[in-house]
Amino acid sequence: MPAESRFMIKLSFLYLVVGFVIGTMLIISKAYGVWGFAWQLLPVHIEMMLTGWIIQLTLGTAYWIFPRFLEGSPRGNALYVKIVAGLLNGGIMLICLHHIVEISEYDTVIGRLLEVMAVAVFIGLHWKRVVSFRKSP
Repeated sequence: MPAESRFMIKLSFLYLVVGFVIGTMLIISKAYGVWGFAWQLLPVHIEMMLTGWIIQLTLGTAYWIFPRFLEGSPRGNALYVKIVAGLLNGGIMLICLHHIVEISEYDTVIGRLLEVMAVAVFIGLHWKRVVSFRKSP
């Protein structure tokens, strides 16, 4: 497994743990009426669990498991997957910060654009890897 995939998968499990802790706080807050601030963290919980955990885990695994090139670097330029990880996590952090401490009214828009750019770079990186082998005549 390439180092870039391991990094993204480890990061996704970190998001899982943090999202699990926030979710636990939400359930305890709902059951016992403590931690009134916890419900302000619901959007952070959703962002971390959906984008941080599921999407990042999927992208990290896909980078590892998609068909390799037969010649040259087996997975293409590794710089692109580092850019994907940076854009995705930058978008997640910006959106989470927006829900905790609103920096600007455009935080979520910029964060979502970063996440979409990450997926676009990922698709561009893998477009030529997802081709069927041609049969020779």
